[in-house]
Amino acid sequence: MSKEKIITLDEKLSTQRQNWSNKIKNLAQGLKNINQLDTVISDVLSTRQILIDNMAYINVKIKEQKATIASRYREAYIRYYEYDYKLAEKQKERFIETDLRDENIILSHLENQLEFIKESVKTLDNMGFAIRNRLALKDL
Repeated sequence: MSKEKIITLDEKLSTQRQNWSNKIKNLAQGLKNINQLDTVISDVLSTRQILIDNMAYINVKIKEQKATIASRYREAYIRYYEYDYKLAEKQKERFIETDLRDENIILSHLENQLEFIKESVKTLDNMGFAIRNRLALKDL
């Protein structure tokens, strides 16, 4: 895996996080105007569903990345086991860690993105409660 691909992935995920943050901030601003709550309610629900779909997609990508890491670990272990120079177990582990560094960075990016999306869904859930409370206050 090249550094350019990792940087591209990081930029893509960062842009995605920024877009979701902006979307959620705009939805939160919509809570101020009680006359527009019907639009906000539908937007919150649709945004939540889109995030759930993204979570499923990223979960698949995480599992694929873990499978790739496991496969490459096995290949690297065999390669270092048959290495011309006899390596101690700790040396093998360090060599393998170095070989898999890029794959582990990608996995870390994906896991961070998944955590961000989970927290965003929680925020949208809290907005749902806020909407309910706001409507209850209106009825008083």
